[in-house]
Amino acid sequence: MPEGDTLRQAEARLTPILEGRVLTDAWFRRLRGYAPRRGQRVEQVDAVGKHLLVHFDRNLSLDVHLGMSGWWSVTDSPPRDAPKLRIVLSTEAGHALCYAAPTIRTYVRDGSPTPVDHLGPDLSDDDVDLDIVLERSRARDQNRPLAELLLDQRVAAGVGNVFKSESLFLARLDPFTQVSDVSDDDLASVWRIAHAALVANRDRSLRKTTSEGLRDRTHVYDRYRLGCHRCGNAIDYDPAGSQAARSTYWCPTCQAP
Repeated sequence: MPEGDTLRQAEARLTPILEGRVLTDAWFRRLRGYAPRRGQRVEQVDAVGKHLLVHFDRNLSLDVHLGMSGWWSVTDSPPRDAPKLRIVLSTEAGHALCYAAPTIRTYVRDGSPTPVDHLGPDLSDDDVDLDIVLERSRARDQNRPLAELLLDQRVAAGVGNVFKSESLFLARLDPFTQVSDVSDDDLASVWRIAHAALVANRDRSLRKTTSEGLRDRTHVYDRYRLGCHRCGNAIDYDPAGSQAARSTYWCPTCQAP
């Protein structure tokens, strides 16, 4: 599932193919906005939260959100058309390909608001002002589950379902407690954990939130009915829309209200 770490890895793969280079070809499916064209220069590739931005000359930027199942790849060979292929950006260095992304749009950098202006601090950055994240946590709706707060990209960008469930477990917090009932210390703790986990996974080929001594790569995510690594009791699962807007995994013993 694409989260902030996934986008950082995509940025690292695409940068040597695109940044500072001239497009030799460009193809899009379901693009909203002006299409970048052959001959345009790529000025920068930038991951912001769950968005990948490709900035071109002539003040044009491409914004791609991978949604739940999109991905980027690079290849030296000319790509073949495929049902899920959405973007091909080619330079003399290779081809950047995007698959299954639900949001593909461009915008003009003319001083108007951009699609990422609303985002909170990016938790996959090395240096994040967590005081700002805490302030934003308190400025948003307090009458919702803690699990929903962590997914609010206006508070902090980069956390998805995996890091949400894992960070709440490590912080020993009940995912369904209302934000108003959570102390500032506990909020700060879970955001610190999420930040550390995202940064640690930027360079990993396989995401892992557990310690090196554990074979499992997650504590609770996708481990429904399996034993908790702390207490041995069964991990629980709540489907989307039951207690929170998105599905959640947690240990009902270690994360008791």
